[in-house]
Amino acid sequence: MYFIPKYILCLFFLIIVDYYSALKIHKTENQKRKKTYLILSIISNFGLLFYFKYLGFFTQTLNVFLLPVFNIELDIPNEILPIGLSFHTFQSVSYVIDVYRGKIFPEKHLGIYSTYVLFFPQMVAGPIERFSTLGNELKQAVTFSFSFVKKGLPLIIIGLFYKMVIADNCGEYVNETYSDLSLQNNYNVLIAIFLFCIQIYSDFFGYSLIAQGSAQLFGIKLIDNFSFPFYSVNIIDFWKKWHISLTSWFRDYIYISLGGNRTSLMKYALNIILIFTLSGLWHGAGLNFILWGFTHSILYLFSVAVLSKLNLSFPLVLNYLLTFILVSFIFVFFRNGELKESLQIFRHSFSNLTNIAFKPISLILIFNLFFIFSLEYLAKKQSNYSNFILSSHLFKRGFFLFYMLFAILTFSGIDNLPFIYFQF
Repeated sequence: MYFIPKYILCLFFLIIVDYYSALKIHKTENQKRKKTYLILSIISNFGLLFYFKYLGFFTQTLNVFLLPVFNIELDIPNEILPIGLSFHTFQSVSYVIDVYRGKIFPEKHLGIYSTYVLFFPQMVAGPIERFSTLGNELKQAVTFSFSFVKKGLPLIIIGLFYKMVIADNCGEYVNETYSDLSLQNNYNVLIAIFLFCIQIYSDFFGYSLIAQGSAQLFGIKLIDNFSFPFYSVNIIDFWKKWHISLTSWFRDYIYISLGGNRTSLMKYALNIILIFTLSGLWHGAGLNFILWGFTHSILYLFSVAVLSKLNLSFPLVLNYLLTFILVSFIFVFFRNGELKESLQIFRHSFSNLTNIAFKPISLILIFNLFFIFSLEYLAKKQSNYSNFILSSHLFKRGFFLFYMLFAILTFSGIDNLPFIYFQF
């Protein structure tokens, strides 16, 4: 609203439509009317999302066919995407679908439902919460306790460390390398590819931890959106740990509705390809995002059909490393909006350009990367940082938090880089 005041009307409109649609779905016994109200909600939510996020891409694609054939060119709309529109669209739709399926009762208190949609810590970049979890949290009477600070503040500090010390410093190296690829050593490009993967993870996971910590200050618990994905043995394992709230949304509301894995082999493969491609399209209206999702689907199916049958046994560290390398190269599509730029990055990463001066990575960044992956290894044993903080010895917890606070004040990136997922 501060950015563009009138955009708050979009949220108010969706809140009213979904609030009354859910009430009507629950109240009526007529199945046809139930479906009508559900369709009204889905069209309202995804119609708004399409207008702001995909209409330009759709018009541009249509012009490719209209211009040479009919000599007609449609005007491409130049709308600025409301921050976090994809996140609260999916969150709102999940509520109405759950009411339609009879999984939850509709919320009669408009204020509570509005707070569910507008809950500020996570509305901009997730996690995508279900009403059965966040809605119930919001309905609980809560009295402030110092334990909220004890649980929430460390998560905020860890999240800021991920964002300001890891993500932003990786981002500076990546931006400088990609600014002019012709001047880069191919090893620089390879390092930038791997650092961008770490950057986007640290940027998004850092936000998620800050959101969790901020909510915890109010006595509200948000779901974990990540489960240490760089400790994944393959692509299948990676997608169980990366952006969990989005993957579970696609699984529960689209994949299972299409038959999931309880169908023919061909249809199962098509379902996987569709879900991953839609996931790419959710991130952005562009061929690169679609290719990002599609490539993941092919690797996922390859892992299911081939690797799982071979029973190959590699050292755990090697599995982690191979998965990280694969994911890093696929994220090249994610980094650049144009396919031409992505292909240029791939070409430079494998070109023999060792005669150009090599730009080393900062030793401080290397140390902090080693620190955070070591910390993740310890936290992974407790399943998440919340449990790790509570279970750690006071001295060990204090040491970790003191160092991270020191690093935030001392080693933060020079550039003020925005959160990457704010654009989605």
